[in-house]
Amino acid sequence: MPFRRARRLILSLLLCAAPGLGFVAQTITPQDQGVLVDGGGTLQFRLDYPKLCDGAGKEIRKLLETAPSGGEALLKYEGGITLQISVTPEHTLRYAFSNLPAEVKQASVLSLVSFNFTNGGTWRFDDASAAPFPPEQGEKPHLYQGQAGSFTLRQGDGIGLTLSFSSSAYNQLTDNRAWGWKVFAWRWNFFPNPNTPLTVTVRPADGPGAAKPTAPAKQVDAFGQNTRFDWPGKLKSEDELKADIAADEAYYASFKPPALDRFGGLPGSQEKFGLKKTGFFHVEQKNGKWFLADPDGNAFFHLGVCSFLPHDYTYVGGRREIYEWLPPLQGPYQSAFHNGNEVDNFSFHSANLIRKYGKPVEDADFARRMIGRVRQFGFNSGGAFSPFTPAHAELSFPYVSGLPNKGLRSIPGTAHIPDPFDEETRAKFDKLCAEALPAKAADPLLIGYYLENEPLYEDLPRVIPTLKGSQNACKRRLVEMLRTKYGTVEAFSAAWNLPAKTFDELADQALAVSTPQANADMKAYMELYFDAYFGWMSSTARQYDPNHMLIGNRLQHGTINNEVLCRAMGKYLDVISFNYYTYVLDTDFLNQIDKWAGGKPMFLSEFHWDSPKDSGLPGGAKDVGSQVERGLAYRNYVEQAAATGYIVGIEWFSLVDQPLTGRWFSKYNGENGNIGLFSVADRPWKEMIAEMAKTNHEIYPVLLGERKPFVYDNPRFQMAKGGNKIVKVPRALGPIKLDGGAENWPGTPAEGLGRRLVQGADDGGVDATFKVCWDDANLYLLVNVVDPTPMKAQKDVARFWQGDCVELFLGPTQLNEPGAPLASDRQFLLAANTDGTQPRSLAPGRDPQPAIPMTVLPNVNGQGYILEAAIPFSVLGFTPKQGDEALFDLGIDDSEDGKTRKRQFMWNGTDKNSAERKGWGRAVFNQ
Repeated sequence: MPFRRARRLILSLLLCAAPGLGFVAQTITPQDQGVLVDGGGTLQFRLDYPKLCDGAGKEIRKLLETAPSGGEALLKYEGGITLQISVTPEHTLRYAFSNLPAEVKQASVLSLVSFNFTNGGTWRFDDASAAPFPPEQGEKPHLYQGQAGSFTLRQGDGIGLTLSFSSSAYNQLTDNRAWGWKVFAWRWNFFPNPNTPLTVTVRPADGPGAAKPTAPAKQVDAFGQNTRFDWPGKLKSEDELKADIAADEAYYASFKPPALDRFGGLPGSQEKFGLKKTGFFHVEQKNGKWFLADPDGNAFFHLGVCSFLPHDYTYVGGRREIYEWLPPLQGPYQSAFHNGNEVDNFSFHSANLIRKYGKPVEDADFARRMIGRVRQFGFNSGGAFSPFTPAHAELSFPYVSGLPNKGLRSIPGTAHIPDPFDEETRAKFDKLCAEALPAKAADPLLIGYYLENEPLYEDLPRVIPTLKGSQNACKRRLVEMLRTKYGTVEAFSAAWNLPAKTFDELADQALAVSTPQANADMKAYMELYFDAYFGWMSSTARQYDPNHMLIGNRLQHGTINNEVLCRAMGKYLDVISFNYYTYVLDTDFLNQIDKWAGGKPMFLSEFHWDSPKDSGLPGGAKDVGSQVERGLAYRNYVEQAAATGYIVGIEWFSLVDQPLTGRWFSKYNGENGNIGLFSVADRPWKEMIAEMAKTNHEIYPVLLGERKPFVYDNPRFQMAKGGNKIVKVPRALGPIKLDGGAENWPGTPAEGLGRRLVQGADDGGVDATFKVCWDDANLYLLVNVVDPTPMKAQKDVARFWQGDCVELFLGPTQLNEPGAPLASDRQFLLAANTDGTQPRSLAPGRDPQPAIPMTVLPNVNGQGYILEAAIPFSVLGFTPKQGDEALFDLGIDDSEDGKTRKRQFMWNGTDKNSAERKGWGRAVFNQ
């Protein structure tokens, strides 16, 4: 799944004292990440180290180094600023600054308060009355904002502590559920004075105690379901669960799948089309149509399901009070805990299986049952993240696998992208393949190997030039290429507009890619890189397993839209794989990828739709209105894919819904969508399955052109007919730098415009993808435009729309009200110029014009540009919270000469967007 979460609970506030104990601070210890207050036993309190900010609260001096030693720590910040933190025997912290410049106006300290405090815990500032931590999220995220001299926290049993400041500090206590994070955040800001250190005294909580603990509202029932909603098919009792066994038998037997060969292929097609019988899965092209053939030589359309194991755990640590039921680790539910021994990682789906069948959950038994079920639905294979079990062999159920790349060093600044020029990396991959692949080489059930999952190759042209060649072979290879091309360092310096004395010095010098020639050189370098990368990976894998296919890297939309990359994949891979989350199957875009890749076959290797309304699950990638619509969307997508002549398989993500409180490895921020064929109660989503089965059972007539593909008669699922598309706007994972890179951007798939031409005679080869995310202050926009004549921008502000430009439309109120834009609606024109002229943005009708921070960078191939902007919510006129919706649309204006607009594209609306809001799509602000 493309959604990713970076580091989260680096600093935490944990108060878990044993009942009846008072608070006595035994130690206050500066550590690497902050100051730990340890009261003995289980009572601990961690404060992060201060951030140095200007008067507006913006961090202006980074913390560079921490040196804790005993009861002290010396912190070093940018600009030579130091902070000495020391602890007195009286349990007082002392903060003393040196070399503090005048522009540093405040120091900000953050701590995170456990969600456990909703169980009767209270807070108060100074001598105000104690207030409870709310079990349910309120309308406003901030519980308190203001100056205070002390802060008191109490647990539900009355035990707590008070922190008192030597001078008044600005305090803010926030319920972070407003941003999809089940934790409270306490921030206090003080005004650093180099002449007068601040002191913070920690002592047992004073003042009146809290009331007796009251249980927080339960959010998750005993079966792992949402307590706040009801829906058809929601499990009500354990008796219902056991009664499902008999009902299941009749239900699954009611499906009548067509007769297939032992692998799920079409009987007789080997003879009919003259396909080869090789004993292994392979691809062949016959009469211009690609076939995936099974080991017996019959046509096989890969109808895969991802995540074919019971591993939908959720992290319950620190929030057990929100669950109606959790069992002990030891006992009949032990197999529902991760690895059978991790008490904080629990699977409600596995627990329901234990209740239902009266025995522990075992991987092969689970796979055996699920294979029987999904085959009735017409699925014929296991997709990604589905390890092989003995049940696969017993039932002759094909599956995919991945190359062994665990532990390979990634290029710094990237994730899961190895350096193909590094000999140590190459040797390690050879060793991993030698150990893992020979055992699979003779397996007829293995369809092929994925190389990687969703690597962001678009980051490489930005990252590699900044690296040190002494540590990274890929940078040395870049310098070698530049040396060969330019001959003299003077010629290089002129082309790149960079001062350099020798080519040897370039190896460890950060190189800015800022000229047209530099971009052209990086395009040439990426051809070298991709050829080396795919050539190395494929030759190594085939050395140890010559029988099975290489089926690509499961790329995202914004990554695969790259001709250089696609050419290299087409040269070395058997199948191209694309994780394509969309409402509209854009065959023009898919045809372009196929053409770039030299006409190779393709898997659409990850997609789904979710229905929050009737599942109780808010997450997922693409929302629809019902379980029936989930099935209709599947039919529309899969049948049109099969009819292309080159898409030979799909993989639905995923087998089982994600847990309500999120996947375990992300702790409090895990994905929690209705993305499965089955619910947490082990119940199939029958209305969806009924539609899916129609497609799966009739896939071969569609594949062979004997039946026209299904078309869902809904404008949201069709090209160029508007409709109400929805883009999910996830939270940023950290500070967003406007540098065109993907750092701290969530892994949510990019949205494609799909060449939705609303003005102009032709698309001119122009296309675009975009991402949006948000934090407390800004809406962020990252647009990648493919344009043969890029950055032809108007210099006349009022006529930005006549040049290369991105148009953004956003309306936070009266979402169902058509007509002219409202006073609360906003339109922004973001000009694609890179010459530093100001302004670069226009907000029609606004006076004075707001400042929109943004950057525009040329694509390395010279065939487009990247535009990244941060639009303050203060400018947008509203501040969203999780779950809020707004009207949203995005357009691309294209000019070939910078003077006159040649064509216009819209994600959802029309060329009348600036005068009529009814065609705008929607944005949903998520965690």
